[in-house]
Amino acid sequence: MKKLLIVLGSLLVLILLAALILPIIFKDDIQKAVDKAMAENLNAKVYYDIDAFNLSVLRNFPNVTVSMKDFGVVNNAPFEGDTLVAVGNFELVVNLKSVLFEDQPRLSEVNLDRPNLHIKVLEDGRANYDIAVASEEEEAPADTTSSDFSIGIDHWEITDGNIIYEDLSLPMLMVLQNLDHSGSGDFTLDEFDMETFTSIERLTVNYDGVEYMSDKEVNADITMLMDLANMKFTFKDNTVAVNDFKMGFDGFFAMPGDDMEMDINYIAQDNTFKSLFSLIPGAYQQDFDGLKAEGTVNFNGFIKGIYNETSMPAFKMELGTQNAMFQYPDLPTAVSNIDVDLLIETGDDGNLDNTVVNLETFHAQMGNNPIDAKFLLRGLDKPYIEAMAKAKLDLDELNRIFPMDSLSMKGKFNIDLNAKGTYDSVKNTIPKINLAMAMQNGFVKSGEYPPLEKINFTSSVVNESGKLAQTVVRLNDFDMQLAGEPFSADMVLTNLDNYTWDLNVDGGIDLKQLTQIYPMEGMELAGRITAQISSKGKMSDVEAENYQALQTSGSMAIQNFSYVGEDFPQGFKIDNAKGNFDPQKITLSNFDGAAGRTDLRMNGYLANYIAYIFGDNQTLKGEMALKSGKMDLNEFMTEDTEDVPADTADAALEVIEVPKDIDFVFTSSIAEVVYDDLTLNNFKGNLIVKDGVLRMEKLGFNTLGGQFAMNGTYDTRDMQKPAFDFDLDINNLAISKAYQSFNTVQALAPIAEKMDGQFSTDFRIAGLLLPDMSPDMNSLDGKGLISIADAAVKDSKLVSAITKVSKLDNSSSINLKDVKVRAEIESGRVFVEPFDVNIGNFKTTLAGSNGIDGSIDYIAKMNIPAGAVGSAVNSAIAQLTGAKGAVSSNILLNLNIEGTYDDPKVSLAGAETGESTSQAAKAAVTAKVEKEKEELKKQLQQQKEEAEAKARAEAEKAKKEAEAKAKAEAEKLKQEVKEEVSETKEEIKKEAQKKLKKLFQPPT
Repeated sequence: MKKLLIVLGSLLVLILLAALILPIIFKDDIQKAVDKAMAENLNAKVYYDIDAFNLSVLRNFPNVTVSMKDFGVVNNAPFEGDTLVAVGNFELVVNLKSVLFEDQPRLSEVNLDRPNLHIKVLEDGRANYDIAVASEEEEAPADTTSSDFSIGIDHWEITDGNIIYEDLSLPMLMVLQNLDHSGSGDFTLDEFDMETFTSIERLTVNYDGVEYMSDKEVNADITMLMDLANMKFTFKDNTVAVNDFKMGFDGFFAMPGDDMEMDINYIAQDNTFKSLFSLIPGAYQQDFDGLKAEGTVNFNGFIKGIYNETSMPAFKMELGTQNAMFQYPDLPTAVSNIDVDLLIETGDDGNLDNTVVNLETFHAQMGNNPIDAKFLLRGLDKPYIEAMAKAKLDLDELNRIFPMDSLSMKGKFNIDLNAKGTYDSVKNTIPKINLAMAMQNGFVKSGEYPPLEKINFTSSVVNESGKLAQTVVRLNDFDMQLAGEPFSADMVLTNLDNYTWDLNVDGGIDLKQLTQIYPMEGMELAGRITAQISSKGKMSDVEAENYQALQTSGSMAIQNFSYVGEDFPQGFKIDNAKGNFDPQKITLSNFDGAAGRTDLRMNGYLANYIAYIFGDNQTLKGEMALKSGKMDLNEFMTEDTEDVPADTADAALEVIEVPKDIDFVFTSSIAEVVYDDLTLNNFKGNLIVKDGVLRMEKLGFNTLGGQFAMNGTYDTRDMQKPAFDFDLDINNLAISKAYQSFNTVQALAPIAEKMDGQFSTDFRIAGLLLPDMSPDMNSLDGKGLISIADAAVKDSKLVSAITKVSKLDNSSSINLKDVKVRAEIESGRVFVEPFDVNIGNFKTTLAGSNGIDGSIDYIAKMNIPAGAVGSAVNSAIAQLTGAKGAVSSNILLNLNIEGTYDDPKVSLAGAETGESTSQAAKAAVTAKVEKEKEELKKQLQQQKEEAEAKARAEAEKAKKEAEAKAKAEAEKLKQEVKEEVSETKEEIKKEAQKKLKKLFQPPT
């Protein structure tokens, strides 16, 4: 015996040592195995406290306990960085015996302490809980039997959990806070009882923007018989309570196949009338604990039948109260004699078209305010309706009965409604109706918003036949005040088949007060609008675009209006404006306002405004006289218009589209216009907006010391290729200022950088605009005359290059006096006809061209005395002319000027002796210019032909590819049809053989 005890003791010591040592020995291997399994099977980042990973046998001996702390799962794309689940402590207790000796392993316990779960579902159905790595193995055949492997769980528990379910595909938001849940059941069995208990401290449910539950307490104690073999779940003992409202269930829910079968009865258990109030959203539960209430609630019903794509279960709900009452604490008035009898049900077949909603009785005595109502609805397709409601309400007394934070009401409101009949959208019939409503001396104020006060009206809706066309809606003597501003209206609306209205409005609105009541996100609005409006019309005239038949007239005045919004951060204001309108036009007699830094004064008219507002493809027409002291266009032409400084020389301009649906004439008189880095003074003329084109007629202004007159167009009909076409008449403009201010001058006449003096011009120029509103230099075309009274070019590389080659004294500058230059621009290159200048003291004829790339190609014919040049040049001239000695007469020196303006190349091309005339020189240079123009035209034609050939080749290639693809698809389809026909023939053949074989078989 002693030896046996020693052996047993030793064995016990070994077991205890093994229980202590084995988890330590195999901890790292188990941990690595867990990490590997999660990495291979989860498309997410899993984290936990490695040091707190624990494996124990002693804690729940003989079971093995695996625990992890600070465990969490973080999503990958498309939920990158979102935490799906975070658990303070995660513990599994594994039944060691089931693992070692049984076919089905068991989890004795699963415990989650402080779990936070945030489930997200996107609009396209992608969910952040879908983190399992897809298997690369092929799917099992349809007839493969399922695995017998399963895991049993004896007990599970969640402590202090929080769950957020956010589903944008519905859309729905459900928030569970401070969740405690426990359950038990043997999932290794086909049939067993599952017992669960759930406690939620706060439950919020929002569906499609409507909050159906707000911070509700939920407790559920449910026992269900789980028949997993038949997927049938039977309610046994159970109770569910939402706040103080309790319900019980019995019956079953089953999913043996694709259909859902149910037979569930529910009934409220020992609920008082007060318990109903606990279901009201929290915002309306003021002083609920002190609420006095009497009476009971009957609430029961059933759901019975099959749910699938073609069938709905039948349902029934009954709700009733008798002689109930409630009263808020510290308030003298109660709501008493509350009687409700409500039935909602379908037929036994679950057909929703047979739905019946029957509010047989509703009565409540709200202090001295009785309310009675009845409502019956049969069917949903063509519902038959009976309705009755009568009430005489003192809103001040109701406000005391139903106290709501920051809401105050006063006044007398009466309603008397009777309706009976069928609504049929095909036959355009509605129930016969007789409705009368009235308000006397009403007052409504909410929070910090200004009050609506002195509200009075009478209103009626009458239809004695049930035909839409014979409905009459009246609003009589409506008047009210908003923050002291009176407003009144009358309206008669008849014939709901063809809405016919007669409306009169008279009053004022303070927009700032209005936006306090109805906040408008992203904008600030203020000002006072007063109006007298009368309107009569029919909807058929609106639909037929017969807007002249709409008898609309009246007047409107605006004072101290201001608007600032995300789309107009500069701000728009109207100090004063007055206008009258009739169906044809709006006449603006006065307008004094500003847009940003631009002040505006206008008068004129707008025509076709009704068609423009209500119709499609309609044009707003008008004429307006516009005056302004300063118009700053840079505010409206920059990408970022917020806080644009007065000096916007560096602002990035962008193309402004001219509306195509506006036909407008502005007669403008503007003292100062700021555009880009230019300031235009005394801006006068006509601006005509029509068909997406801005036309300028007789436009004049002063800028850079010169006077401008112009006619032209700014064309945005094709926003991909906005264009301009201007006729310019410019007088006495400083050449240096023109170079500094106009990029076209910089690109086309770079020599202007070194010129002093003034010029005048009569020039036409046209082309396309780039996205930043600068001209596309390659697209420019134009021609005209440039007149220079007195100017000089000094310190120019071009002058230095001429001097270096000619070796002439007194040639350090180019002087232009009473010069008229004819120039033509073709595709961005300037061609200059011959003109005379003085290079130094020598008369010179110049002609040629220069491009936007800085290239120059000119010839110069200088008329000089032979003795004026050096001996080396004189000798070169002698060789060119064939003379044997020095040339003694005047020389016409021919110079080629090429290269670029920054790096000119000047060469001696020839010389002529004797007295040469200016006409001869001009004839020579004219020939050169014409030759260059012809070459440019040929080059452009060649580029055009190459582009067209390339486009044809690409189109032909695309056509052949499409034909080849279509042919391949046709061949593929043909082969598929052929194979399908072949298979069908083979099946028919086999079936025929079977039948023939059976036919000729001898009888058994």
